Amino acid sequence: MTELLWFIVGLFIGGIVAVLVLCCLQINRISKHEAEIRCLKSQLNNK
Repeated sequence: MTELLWFIVGLFIGGIVAVLVLCCLQINRISKHEAEIRCLKSQLNNK
């Protein structure tokens, strides 16, 4: 019974860590796209 409990706790903690990592990667990806959009807008305004 305790093995099942530890298995469930491990899955829960692993799931939380995986979600946090994926969220950080997504935020990083979005900020790169926003920086590219800002660069392109500034190039258009300079013409």
